[in-house]
Amino acid sequence: MYLIDKTYFIKELNVPNTEEHNADASIQLDMSIDRYARQLLQTVLGAALFTELDSNITDGELELLAPQKWLDLVNGVTYTLDGKSYVWQGLRFEQGLYKVSILADYVYLNHYSQDINTMLGQVVLNAKNSVNVSDVPHLTDIWNGFILKYQGTSNSQPKQYFHNGVLFTDYYGFDSNGYVSLLQFLTDNKEVYDGFTAPELAFKNQFGI
Repeated sequence: MYLIDKTYFIKELNVPNTEEHNADASIQLDMSIDRYARQLLQTVLGAALFTELDSNITDGELELLAPQKWLDLVNGVTYTLDGKSYVWQGLRFEQGLYKVSILADYVYLNHYSQDINTMLGQVVLNAKNSVNVSDVPHLTDIWNGFILKYQGTSNSQPKQYFHNGVLFTDYYGFDSNGYVSLLQFLTDNKEVYDGFTAPELAFKNQFGI
């Protein structure tokens, strides 16, 4: 495990045959969690910030006495910007009995797919060892749900700021309900998370394009 475990893989993220801890499917999912949760955070945060975060994680769990910026990133926080209050729900959170995590989305996509236009590569959506086109709409839905958590929806009035001397145009601003995406949270708190490297990504249609 790495910040999340198999209990996040339910409903649309269900991975069959993982109920028994020693089953092959269960072991493979554990390996995917350990690999791809780290991979996403390495890509989003960059080497320096990820190393700092990772130093506060023991046995896959964030330490209770970790610096506040990592507690906020992982567990969520309500913050104020320009006199308005916004909510970052965290890399993982619960809605009633339902566990939600942007990490789980990313792990699921990579567990079943080969670089589904992730931050590390670009290929056509295909399930492993399969050319079954019926998998494409499902994986596309998961991808687009991941994008919503990652960078939100488009904004007709983009926000611009300088980061490391480069003008960045943020087309993925605040959602109207006050909840913000990962990219927006990092952007609004760039002094705290200085050096983050999160790229912008694209939604896909039901053909995986």
